[in-house]
Amino acid sequence: SIIFEKIVLQDEYYIARAERRIFELNSDDIIVKAAGNEKNRLRIVELGSGTATKTGILLQAALKYQRGPINYFPIDVSTTALHEAQSNLKCLVPDVCVMPQVKNYATDDFVLPSFDGCTLVIYIGVSIGNSSKEEAKSILHHVYEQLKAEDVLLLSVDMCHDPSVLLSAYNDKNGVVADFQFNVLRRLNREFGYNFDLDQFRYQSVWNEHNCSVEQHLQSLCSQQVKCIDQFGEKTLHFDKGETINMIDSYKFSIEDINMLLNITGFIIEHIWNDEHKWITVILARKLSLKP
Repeated sequence: SIIFEKIVLQDEYYIARAERRIFELNSDDIIVKAAGNEKNRLRIVELGSGTATKTGILLQAALKYQRGPINYFPIDVSTTALHEAQSNLKCLVPDVCVMPQVKNYATDDFVLPSFDGCTLVIYIGVSIGNSSKEEAKSILHHVYEQLKAEDVLLLSVDMCHDPSVLLSAYNDKNGVVADFQFNVLRRLNREFGYNFDLDQFRYQSVWNEHNCSVEQHLQSLCSQQVKCIDQFGEKTLHFDKGETINMIDSYKFSIEDINMLLNITGFIIEHIWNDEHKWITVILARKLSLKP
């Protein structure tokens, strides 16, 4: 979580700045359109909230709309990030009742009390792109199953655009994204009994035009053996020189892609907001009573 917070501050990482600007310019409109009508009460659930840095903008708009307290349910696997979010929001929006849940939003159900109003689920930070198409479909289906008809989803996506801009976002000059991926190997060493020599790997970001994705790899600089010793015994991984570990693929979308994904999972797009370059798209989609 700490390393990711550094990533969003890098000059090359346009994603966070563009998304924040969309919220700053359109938060009132987003909240009004999400509620559907002026009599609807609103509550907000956020998937993978982290420290909820940008969410405060939307919560301020929601308080203005509702003219009273609002319930906010941040969901994340990081207890530390949730504590920080709760602390930050207490100062920024004291009338928001923050009810954090430590869960894996892709597989765990939300714990939401019954509510006579509209639930707005926020899934921002273009996080949907860090899942394969099938995984993304599964996540949105899981959200669909926990909402009632007419509830809404606010989704941000990184569009398929200039590959040089996309690649630089994942290969900053300060090496913070690289450090984020190397941290996986550090944790494997520290917590799972591996002995990766981090100096024998280098970070690579690769544009995959066919899949419209940025692949992040750690490449072995030599032929080497990596051992793991744990309670199940010992195992050995062999790496050839030049062989890579594919750490993650960050998928980018066309509007046709995202429209199809939402329709398949039972949502219909109602409104779209873009940044000035149309690199980031924020989508408001409403749950259908019946899937197509």
